[in-house]
Amino acid sequence: MADLASLPKDWIRTSGQFTRKAYNSVYPAIDPTQAGSSLKDQVVVVTGASRGIGALGIAPTFVKAGVKAIVLIATSAAKLATVEEELKKINPAVETLALSVDISSADQVAKGWAEINARYQKVQILVNNAGIETTDSDKTHELDPDVFFRNFEVNVKGTHMMTQQFLIAAMPWATTTDPAKLINMSSSSAWGVWPFLAAYSNSKASMIHYTATVAASYPGTVLAIAINPGLNDTEILPAVLWDVGFNCNDPALTGATLVWLVADPARSRFLNGRVLTVEWDVDELVARKEEIVSKNLLTMQLNATLGVDQFKD
Repeated sequence: MADLASLPKDWIRTSGQFTRKAYNSVYPAIDPTQAGSSLKDQVVVVTGASRGIGALGIAPTFVKAGVKAIVLIATSAAKLATVEEELKKINPAVETLALSVDISSADQVAKGWAEINARYQKVQILVNNAGIETTDSDKTHELDPDVFFRNFEVNVKGTHMMTQQFLIAAMPWATTTDPAKLINMSSSSAWGVWPFLAAYSNSKASMIHYTATVAASYPGTVLAIAINPGLNDTEILPAVLWDVGFNCNDPALTGATLVWLVADPARSRFLNGRVLTVEWDVDELVARKEEIVSKNLLTMQLNATLGVDQFKD
């Protein structure tokens, strides 16, 4: 692995570019206040909503896009109350429901969804944003198994349990024209090799394939997309990366990209089951739609040529 300190400050963004244009903040095509990004009358559930990207980027942007209601989930009730106050400043009419839930607990997740379902007959969008990073060494033999798998308890198991409850509630109404919309947070570390992020990156790699599996399980009735939010100056940012001083994104960039993806499922359906980075230009992605689909790009695959046909003369 290269010496991080020797790399350009924009290396995180430029090394992972898939589109010619790339952004660190909200740009006109994904402006959440434009008509094409309207989420009027829709209900969204956001996990990890008490801090970081959830509180600073995702929740505020969904409110700006006009959601009817937003359900905020995190472990800290006090922090969620503060987020609620900020969202009401954006739109006093938005309905909010703050639930203190540890998503790694099956009982708490079930109770949380019972409360959500009691209030809302239809939740159109789930954003699985909650996550932790607890890697305690860059050497495999030194990794504490309990610390290592705590990442999977939250980032994978928690995401699965939230998704499962969301889909159970959505199955009665989800159709190909009105699909249930699911966003799972991943990371560029999922496809890189970062020993100092071993636990985190492995859990986030799981999210990419998990998202593809969900999309394949419900052809057309579920829109499932994995997201890399890029580097953000939040509490989860490892000290190693913070110390290097790489350029960080505005958390609103993630929020606005998610709104663009779920506002018009027909527009973004070609990304179903795939992973993308919020820094990429959405207009360029749409322009490359045929290429992305025909070559099955933006998916996690074994880097090899497989199949018996390759051995035929």
